[in-house]
Amino acid sequence: MALQKYSKFVDGTIPIQALLYDDEELISSQDGVGIYDGLQKSPQHQSGTIHVTSQRLFYIDSAKRASRSFYLELSYVSRTEHYAGLFTSSAKVTLYLSSDSSGPEASSHSGLEIWECEVCGYRNPPGLSPSAARICGLCGVPRSLPAKDAPSNAGIPELNAASVLPSSASTSALSSTLQEPHLVACEACTFLNPPSRNTCEICATPLPKAAGDTALEAKSAPTTRPASPGFDHDDNGSRMLKLSFRKGGDKVFYAALKRSLKAQAWEIAPANASNDGGRLGISGIMQVVETNAQNRDTNMSNALQDLEALMIKAKDMVRLAADLNERLTASSTITANNPYSSTSLLSSTSTEPEEATFIRSSLSQLGLQMENTPVTLDMMKDEREWMEQLARELANVLQGSEKPNLPSSSSGGMMKERGIIALDEVWGGWNRARGVALIPPSTFLQVIPYIPTFTNPTITSRTLNSGLAVLHTPPYSRAAFAARVCGLLALAGPKSTTEIAQEEGMTISLTAEMLDIVEEDGDICRDDGRSVIQENQGDVVVVGEVNWWANLFLGYTWDGQV
Repeated sequence: MALQKYSKFVDGTIPIQALLYDDEELISSQDGVGIYDGLQKSPQHQSGTIHVTSQRLFYIDSAKRASRSFYLELSYVSRTEHYAGLFTSSAKVTLYLSSDSSGPEASSHSGLEIWECEVCGYRNPPGLSPSAARICGLCGVPRSLPAKDAPSNAGIPELNAASVLPSSASTSALSSTLQEPHLVACEACTFLNPPSRNTCEICATPLPKAAGDTALEAKSAPTTRPASPGFDHDDNGSRMLKLSFRKGGDKVFYAALKRSLKAQAWEIAPANASNDGGRLGISGIMQVVETNAQNRDTNMSNALQDLEALMIKAKDMVRLAADLNERLTASSTITANNPYSSTSLLSSTSTEPEEATFIRSSLSQLGLQMENTPVTLDMMKDEREWMEQLARELANVLQGSEKPNLPSSSSGGMMKERGIIALDEVWGGWNRARGVALIPPSTFLQVIPYIPTFTNPTITSRTLNSGLAVLHTPPYSRAAFAARVCGLLALAGPKSTTEIAQEEGMTISLTAEMLDIVEEDGDICRDDGRSVIQENQGDVVVVGEVNWWANLFLGYTWDGQV
């Protein structure tokens, strides 16, 4: 029957993806399918999964995958029919099989072995479909057939050897004639080419017709040969398979099957090989290499052109974003400063119009956010990203920005000439720069830990003994400030708080708090002159000031003796 003639066994325990050829593609699958062998049900194939690929049809049995699974080459399918089903009858797809395969199945090349090309020596890997395995993957030369499949023997009918060849000598002569064909010499380079080639393998020059072609054609079998007995005259049932879809899915599967049959992937490789005969041999390989190099250069040039065009478009988008941002900022400023506006009293807490918020949010998501635009929560995806953007904005306010269009760049930032600043001053200056989009103190305190990531030199926070919180650069850290003060006192002698404040460029009160911390560490000691009245000028009493000395006793240990 049809299953015995056309199907081949396959181990269904192996995943379907591992059963495919390297150039084969899985198109569709459907479970709950039974098989009709001709007009009768196949008792052993009534429940399984059917898979259609670009070249084959697989049936994987649900009960006994290892022994009842098979596959069918789609090249045998000549036409198909679809039956939608009626009442209790399930939908069916009928496959009419031809007596001859239109694909390369008749060849002895299975595609599961490694073979070496006789022309270029390339070792072709296994795993390709029979159509792709028939030609070399490097030079495109067709693989030579084994001796039993040689074309010269294909047309010889099976006749009595004694009637055709009366002696063993004639048999050996004929076999030597068939096995050693005449070589054709190239008229340009004198290379000896096989008679199957039309062009020279070395220089691609057209070859003259071989002298032995006429004799070989005379020895070939007649055009009409007797038909194979018992195969072409079978009834339709022996060349028909039915797929019964018990769980539906017939329409989708049938559409996929029709697409696969129409594509005829098993015919693509031989067709390309036959149409590309002029590119075989060494000259063909060199042409392929040159063509690939030219294609790479062309693709690279096109890619660079696309990149340049994209850069131009990106500049236009940035320019458009800047224009939109300026218009939105101007509109918000006019609305906030309008004394006759009904919302002027609520300008400090009012939000921007919905259209402006949407535009700025879209620009931010596209990566076109303007640096001088206040960051708001509705522009960000989550709260952490919002905190990071606020920290980046605050860093620009403190240290200034390299871009000349920002307001902070005109003054260089609040800490351009200062290494330490109080938090309340920073909060006020930042809100003045943001305009109406004010930041509450709670949010400001949450942003402080993110500032060191976006500042250079690093700006960190510090709390003094009085509770005053400040932001400072590395030179105003606890250890750096103490070392600098000790060095000043060692070189210039005792200094008052006012003199040290002038030297450091800080306020007297902030300098006094910083010196108290240095004194706690034992690096300096004080000479408190405030308890001594130095002069009495009339009604004015002049009180002394605190002078700071370097601690010369640092590092000594008292032994308890006086």
